[in-house]
Amino acid sequence: MSMKSISPIIATILIIVITVAIAGIFYAFTSGTFGSLTQSSSQQIQQQSKITSFTINNVYCSNNIIYFNIYNNGNIPININNSQIIFTDNNGNTISINGNNIICNNGNIIPIGSNILCYINLYSCYYNVTNYIKSMNFVYNGISYNYDILNNNNFNLLYAPNNSSSNSTLGSSTNTTSISSGYIPITVYNTQSIPTPAPFQQDIAICNGTLNIGISFAYINNATLFNEINSNGSNVYFSTSYNSNPNIYLWYEGKENLNGTYCDVWWINLSNGIPANSNITIYMYIGPTNANYYSKYYPYVGEAPQLSSIYGQYDNGNYVFNYYWNFNGTTLPSGFTISNFCGSSNTATITVNNGLTYSSGLDNCQVLYYSTSTFSPPIVFETYAEGTIVGVSNEVGAGISSGTYFSSTTNFWLSELNVGINVYNVWSYYIAGGVTYTNDQMALNTFYVFGVASSGSSSMVYAYGSGIFYYVTSTASFPSSFYILPVDIDGYALQVVYWTRIRAYPPNGVMPLIYIS
Repeated sequence: MSMKSISPIIATILIIVITVAIAGIFYAFTSGTFGSLTQSSSQQIQQQSKITSFTINNVYCSNNIIYFNIYNNGNIPININNSQIIFTDNNGNTISINGNNIICNNGNIIPIGSNILCYINLYSCYYNVTNYIKSMNFVYNGISYNYDILNNNNFNLLYAPNNSSSNSTLGSSTNTTSISSGYIPITVYNTQSIPTPAPFQQDIAICNGTLNIGISFAYINNATLFNEINSNGSNVYFSTSYNSNPNIYLWYEGKENLNGTYCDVWWINLSNGIPANSNITIYMYIGPTNANYYSKYYPYVGEAPQLSSIYGQYDNGNYVFNYYWNFNGTTLPSGFTISNFCGSSNTATITVNNGLTYSSGLDNCQVLYYSTSTFSPPIVFETYAEGTIVGVSNEVGAGISSGTYFSSTTNFWLSELNVGINVYNVWSYYIAGGVTYTNDQMALNTFYVFGVASSGSSSMVYAYGSGIFYYVTSTASFPSSFYILPVDIDGYALQVVYWTRIRAYPPNGVMPLIYIS
């Protein structure tokens, strides 16, 4: 069988096509087109090799700020501003936070192989054992990492934009917003699953720095606001509504120095208390620095007795606290009795004149107690006093006792300034049969608040003021019935007392938080 030959025309066309194809390939090589294709493929491979990877660890709440560590174990930097955090509580509710509200070192860029501490802006955290954050999910570039919160770190979050940091310095919680005169809404938030007592004494503290003094004290760190309050707090009052005269009883305790941070401290009487897991809004009015609302609005506006030029002139503590004595007179108030716990026949010398001066006899264990009635927990009992030691191995302070005569079965809870042969000018606390001393220095002839607070099952003994804040907590059995002791002297000593008060115990020992709304 013979093969048919290709016609001359078709052969010519094939030769032309082949020639054009060879020329095109040659042009591609010489013009770099294949090189561009090769380079594009190389970039694609390089892009696919970029790995986003990270771990989150050590999520915790400190001073109402939520912190966490993030470790970049990928091979590209992480821009925190483009991230997202999703918190989930134990009831399945979620809180989503944009990366712009996360503040880290290095300008929010986490370098490769770096472990950086960050905190969350615009939100405050608080401890809550009933409704708490269970997990934190961090999402970046389509990758997520879930961190389960440890059971012993049960906190929740509250949106509080005006109490968060106003700059990018890690750990700063200073609010530098200018306030000037006017009404400032303050949210008082009860984070606990039980209501406060009614009436309830809430502290309002405006400070020029941060504090670390436990959960029984509420404050706002705002140096600008602090500087607009005059020297004796007379240009401030509180009300339940905007643009109104004061209708909330307030008692100004003074400018307290708490471990080097200064705070203006008020106590207000919330007659209806605060429901469980709820909040109320009140209004703080700040007037000109030369205003004197004590003289204008007393008794709604008052102050501690020693702060006025005439002792106790504007003291309205009896309107604010459950029980209150300022020893403003010439004799002891009704119901107070002197007792010699050690059975001595020596009696103390009592002077009541702009406060109470109690000078012990030669024997120790002398007290002044309120004999009219006994008290029971929950309770907060506090005395503002100073001690002058005229001998050695002496103690002055305040506390409670289940008996009026010293014996091995008497149950004492005392907060004292101790001076002895081996320990000098230190705070001591006596709880259920044992004495312990701190190593922190206190001073003679200096006033402190000595306090005992208890729910019955958990308790705290503390002292604060004049640059210190010391406290210890205990689960030792608290007396079910006891007397209060505004004066407790062990040894040959002298104690001066300006005021004594009993106020409501905060729910679960946690003072409701306060925020500028």
